[in-house]
Formats: sequence, C-alpha cells, structure tokens
Amino acid sequence: MPFKWEVTPEQAFGDLMEQYGDDIHAAIKQLANRYAPEIEAWMKSNAKWTDRTGNARQSLSTEVEELSSIAIGIVLGYGNDLDYGIFLELSNGGVWAIIGPALDYFAPKVWADVQALFSG
Repeated sequence: MPFKWEVTPEQAFGDLMEQYGDDIHAAIKQLANRYAPEIEAWMKSNAKWTDRTGNARQSLSTEVEELSSIAIGIVLGYGNDLDYGIFLELSNGGVWAIIGPALDYFAPKVWADVQALFSG
C-alpha cells in the first residue's frame, strides 16, 4: 500500500508552529504571573520613604497584561487614586523611586528565566 499524506507537510508544519507559539506564550505568561506578586512584595518592603499614611506603599502594584497577541508585560505602578506616585519616582533625583529599582533588580532574573525556557 502506497504512503498517503493525511495533511500536507506545509499544513502540518504550520499547525506545529502555531502550537509552538501558543506554548511559548503560555509559558511566558505563567512566568509573569509567578513573578508579579514577588515584585509587588519587594517594592512594598523596599520603598525608601517614611510612611505617613501608608497609602503610597499599599497602592504599589503589579499586573500581568497581554500587550498584544505575542507580547506579555508585568506592569508596575501606583494605584489610580494616588496622585503623588509620580512625585515619589521623579523628585529629588529619584531618591524615593521604587519602580526603577524594582526593574533593575528583577529584569535580569526574569530574562534569565525566559532564556531558560529555550535552553536544555
């Protein structure tokens, strides 16, 4: 009995590539969801300012967002009702900043874990 394709090689390859892309997307989203609470806790415990009301520290947050069909981000910020978060980040040469230091601290860790998804 002669060999017969059930689907063309092109179709099979296309389906496999789409599944591979979906798997990568899911793995990176899972990684982001794992890091987001850790980053938020780090920001809250490492913010350099002295609390007066505790509102700024409590409003620090992270959120995982799908920025496009292929991009996932961890968004760091202050709560919407906190008007002076930008002041803490930018005034006095950034001495009270916590978002920039969190990015500096976690970006290499997150990137190393992303790279580890593709090694081995």
